[in-house]
Amino acid sequence: MWLSKYFVYFVIYSFMGWVYESIFCTIKGRKWENRGFLYGPVCPIYGVGAVSITAISDALERRQMAFAWWQVFLVAFLGSIVLEYITSWALEKLFHAYWWDYSDIPLNINGRVCFPASLGFGVAGLLVFYGVAPFTEGITSWISPTLMEFFALFFMALVAADITLTISALTNLERNVIAMEESLNRHMEQFVSTVAEKAQAAAGPWNDERLRFSKESMEEHIRNMGGIYRSALKRVKGFRIKDSGRKFYQNQMVLDYVKKYIGKKKK
Repeated sequence: MWLSKYFVYFVIYSFMGWVYESIFCTIKGRKWENRGFLYGPVCPIYGVGAVSITAISDALERRQMAFAWWQVFLVAFLGSIVLEYITSWALEKLFHAYWWDYSDIPLNINGRVCFPASLGFGVAGLLVFYGVAPFTEGITSWISPTLMEFFALFFMALVAADITLTISALTNLERNVIAMEESLNRHMEQFVSTVAEKAQAAAGPWNDERLRFSKESMEEHIRNMGGIYRSALKRVKGFRIKDSGRKFYQNQMVLDYVKKYIGKKKK
């Protein structure tokens, strides 16, 4: 029963996190932005964090103990650092992509976490502990144990299907981006045939000639992408892909062009 309850809470909190992220990023970017790693309206990292705080709150209540507000803040602050860093690292290792980057914000660690964002999560922890968690428990108190298990199994099936679809899309998406780069390089090898042209290409690897030869190849790959791949691409902030030489490189220019092309086709 308790596992079913916490999983349902996880879905509810993940949805709340998705709503917050989407509204915040939409206002910031002045255009609608569907946030999150998955296709569905959920941000699992928010669900994990909020469920952890709820579980701690329940455990303290059973033992008739209580946290001071600053202890709640500290747990949320430190917990968010660990959770966000591990999540960012794991996603990058699995998919060679990243969904957020704090590199341009002061006091960051490898762009994965930063002090200002962690402070915000600390404050969010207080809101969850004193407001969101009691509210969620209140609105779900009418659900019987049997119905709670049904909701948990139903949401679990949806989340599992979403995860499977997302992983499939991202795996194929990486292959498409690598194929674009390889095709681009083949065009450039044909173009750079003299010493003078090599010097010109080295001086500006993304000059007009490179773009002229690369656009046709990239657009062909984009047109061959299905809708799920395009949707996955729009949510990714950047790629760090392994090439055949086992060296990491960032295909940000290819990704930016693909995103720009997709945006134009939607208009």
